[in-house]
Amino acid sequence: MDAPNILLVVLDSARADRFSCYGYQKPTTPNIDRMADEGALFTQCWSESNWTLPVSYTLMTGLAPREHRSEAYRDLPGGLPTLPRALETSEWFTVLASANAFLGMATGMHHAFDAFELPRFDHPLLKPIMKYVLLRLALVDKGGADLNRAMLRQIARQETPWFGVIWTDDVHHPWVGKGEFASKFADRPISLARRWSVLERARRLQEFVATGSERDLQDLNALYDGCVGYADHLVGELRSVLEATGRWEDTLLIIAADHGDMLGEHRLAGHGQPAGMYRQLIRVPLIVHGPGFPSGVRSDATVQLADVTQTVGEITGALPRLAPTAARRVDLRDAATGAGREFAICERAAWPANRLKKAQKQNPSFDYSPMVGEIRSCYRDGWHLIDAATGRRELFDTLSDPEEMSNLLAQEPEVARELLAILDDWRAKARPHPATDGLIEREDPEVEARLRGMGYF
Repeated sequence: MDAPNILLVVLDSARADRFSCYGYQKPTTPNIDRMADEGALFTQCWSESNWTLPVSYTLMTGLAPREHRSEAYRDLPGGLPTLPRALETSEWFTVLASANAFLGMATGMHHAFDAFELPRFDHPLLKPIMKYVLLRLALVDKGGADLNRAMLRQIARQETPWFGVIWTDDVHHPWVGKGEFASKFADRPISLARRWSVLERARRLQEFVATGSERDLQDLNALYDGCVGYADHLVGELRSVLEATGRWEDTLLIIAADHGDMLGEHRLAGHGQPAGMYRQLIRVPLIVHGPGFPSGVRSDATVQLADVTQTVGEITGALPRLAPTAARRVDLRDAATGAGREFAICERAAWPANRLKKAQKQNPSFDYSPMVGEIRSCYRDGWHLIDAATGRRELFDTLSDPEEMSNLLAQEPEVARELLAILDDWRAKARPHPATDGLIEREDPEVEARLRGMGYF
């Protein structure tokens, strides 16, 4: 083959600092650690947004949220170039296996692929039983094992090169790892009754964190770690089958997350509109293993998720059929041992008024006022500026303060001005793609119901 097969595994909501290969003290990710040791790990990969919908579009188009505007209209425009559509022209087989509707039927993104797979629990009649009973008992997962099997079944039939995407929700709220993983990383035993209580109260996630005790937050974090551990277990199983079937050596495996989750830091929880734009949420894991990448490399180059799209486009020859972007995308093969981007930009649209009202009613003890409008951030050389439409600005030195506890805005005004100038210049240059012209902003009741069920508000 001129190019390897490519498999992109996105672990929805998996924050980088909970992977042991990123320095976490608990051994949550032994399988991914092994792949990082054998491949390239990027320590400074920053997401383009803090929730799934805009990031899924970015990964599939290489465009920034401001350019593809998915938060406004949701449905995939027919004229918007995507990576799977570009690969189809090159006669690559493309397959999507997704547990998250945003990379699927809620947006129509699945139509861009040759084949599409759902986990079994997605059936409307089964989902309530799975989610509110079997999942809390840790008897089932959120579809990750199904997605692995479906992907492996699809690629086993292929003689031509293939590009596969597995988008799993097993680290997504509500946080329960299957079986032993449910409380594997807890400092003390978490009984079934206690787990049930935490999960029930955490259905109103922001309220839970705003009013919860220290023990509540400890247990919530332990449950989250169990989900990361289970997701790693699934990645390990995927590798084992690829090795056993002779597919491993000619497969480029990319492991990433769309965003992380706040787990009590700054008294915030989850992701999306109510979670801010702190480092814990938008610095994501990125590990690449396989042909064309060096072994045992830890790169500190600044990269973003659109660089995954750029790299796949370069490797497959599909890049000329993707849309140009105002961002300077980089090839991860170069960034692994060289320079990356000069800076990283992250953005999140303002809340629609009706959603904010519903969220406030459900979580009366949570202060939404700092999160109401658009939020954007810029990372460069260890400095991270968060700029909110409400007028609130924060500046952090992430090298000395990785938890982002000390706002240095007053002490470092020149740094803040430089990063703000980058943001303003970026805003002026990043224009919507022509395929989004004339599209009407809409609110989708089905999507809103999914968001509520996933703990967004």
